[in-house]
Amino acid sequence: MDIDPKKASPYNVDISALRSASSAGQGPRYWRGLEELAGTPEFRNHIENEFPHGPNDPDTKFDRRDLLKVMAASAAFAGLSGCTKLPTQKIVPYVRQPEEIVPGKPLFYATAATLGGVATGILVESHMGRPTKIEGNPDHPGSLGAADAFSQASILGLYDPDRSQAEIHDGRIGSWAAFQDELAAALGTEKGTGGSGVRLLTGTVTSPTLGDQISTFLKAYPSA
Repeated sequence: MDIDPKKASPYNVDISALRSASSAGQGPRYWRGLEELAGTPEFRNHIENEFPHGPNDPDTKFDRRDLLKVMAASAAFAGLSGCTKLPTQKIVPYVRQPEEIVPGKPLFYATAATLGGVATGILVESHMGRPTKIEGNPDHPGSLGAADAFSQASILGLYDPDRSQAEIHDGRIGSWAAFQDELAAALGTEKGTGGSGVRLLTGTVTSPTLGDQISTFLKAYPSA
């Protein structure tokens, strides 16, 4: 090992003596530094007194009773952090228990997941009204029981913290009833023009039901 003698150690390590000891096979075979290899008194003193006023200090008087006091105080302070009073929440049972919901027993619903305008038949596993897993519907000709990664991951959107929790109008929380009233008023003003100021923005539509609804709307507003 090539040791630079210019890089002196603060523990009075003699580099030449180390070279001789290393070549003669003396000293520890594995060492983490030149100081450990040399084993100087200064280095040993540093190791033994790494933590001042520690348990090995002869001036330290720390008996069993003091130890129990410190442990009791630590446990008391640790318990104070758990004394926060949480808001009271009431568990209200069903007024009329749904027959199909049994605690601990999942329910499966047949539905479809749309990707790129194409619907894929899926089965959704639900626990106490909360969807938890998506698999393919073996009775659906489009999936035949298979489910791709997009379908299985779509359930995460239901629990997305950024998912809208309420209707937003001009940056403020609104309501669905207010939206319907405002939409009805806006469409009422378009009756005379045949809906020339109305535009429908959709993705790829492959649903016969949605296509029929759009056709019905365009009959009422032919200029839309």
